Amino acid sequence: MRPFWAIAFLFLHLFNLGGYQLLFNQVESASNNRFVAKIDQRAYDETNLLSIKVPIQLPYQLDWSDYERIDGEIVLEGVHYNYVKRKLVNDTMIFLCLPNTEKTKIHHARETFYSLVNDLQEEDAKQSSSPLLPSSKPIKFNISDFDQDASPLALSIPMTEHQLHFIESVSSLHMVYLPIIDKPPACIA
Repeated sequence: MRPFWAIAFLFLHLFNLGGYQLLFNQVESASNNRFVAKIDQRAYDETNLLSIKVPIQLPYQLDWSDYERIDGEIVLEGVHYNYVKRKLVNDTMIFLCLPNTEKTKIHHARETFYSLVNDLQEEDAKQSSSPLLPSSKPIKFNISDFDQDASPLALSIPMTEHQLHFIESVSSLHMVYLPIIDKPPACIA
């Protein structure tokens, strides 16, 4: 009976460490796939579409006569939206988005579960009652916190040093090559 309880507590501990994040990711992914399939079948109400206009400056751009289907998502003020259509008119890209309420609820449930599991509400209450005690809050790390694109670092070299370096390299090339012979040697016959 002891090995059963040991294994059960081990699984419970592993679920507490990160299994719930995997579970929520799986549920969120399945929900998102169902929602995209619903959009592909055009089983949505046109009145629920949100219009987002983004200015675009491209040379020689042409206006589009109709909307085209696009995949993607955006989060605005805590609500998840999925792109449905886009259209280019004059210098503006118009995105029509549909609110994904199921994904928003799952994301909110994940955050609530995390705060309850890690006693974040009790920590806040303890800090307000006794401000002299040191605070130790658990830190939440997600992979999505670290997968943002990094901008490349651009360094510029002052012009005087760059010119000096170029002159040194040209003078060093001069010493490497042999002088050009003007006339070919006379043939001895």
